[in-house]
Amino acid sequence: MAWACYSCGTKNSNSLDACQKCGGNVAAPRNFYLHWVFGGAAFFLITYLLGVFVGGVLVEISVAPEENAVYDTAKKMGLGVGANSAMELKPDEAKAAKEKLIAKGKERMPPVKRHLLQWFLPAILFIGCGILVGFVSDGKTIIEAGFGSVVGQVLGFVLLVYGFSSDLNWLAVVIGVVPGFGLAMVGAWLGEIWQDRRERAGG
Repeated sequence: MAWACYSCGTKNSNSLDACQKCGGNVAAPRNFYLHWVFGGAAFFLITYLLGVFVGGVLVEISVAPEENAVYDTAKKMGLGVGANSAMELKPDEAKAAKEKLIAKGKERMPPVKRHLLQWFLPAILFIGCGILVGFVSDGKTIIEAGFGSVVGQVLGFVLLVYGFSSDLNWLAVVIGVVPGFGLAMVGAWLGEIWQDRRERAGG
């Protein structure tokens, strides 16, 4: 949206660097930046959690074992006494065998493939979230989206690890912060372009 002059309150187009009424270009107050850093962080937190969850599901689907493998593994684990197929395994026995096979499948999966499956959606969502922040905020809000993404990722990581016992580690979040910061800023930049074009078109 257009930015409001912090001296006289006049609404100005994003294409203007100074107020069209009073000529002021006073920097926004500190609470403006805090608002969009932490407001943006809420958006990024939601998209981070959603992206990581869906990414994890995609990884598990890609290594989902066949029924025969589940049955054979259960037998090797000393489970399924009297069962002649995976269908005859008890629910907890089938679950234990599947979990073991999925863990092995993840270990054998090429790291590049696993990371693409797990982080492709969060990357797309971070760009989309940055576009949203850039489009709906007053003035040019790009760096704030980047910092918001960092706060959102850290909060999301803490929630996943300590709230849901995820197997993510601090190295993952440290590595993810840099591209997340960049993707959020790219998205915010695109959002500002969209905002500016809409204003020029009179939207």
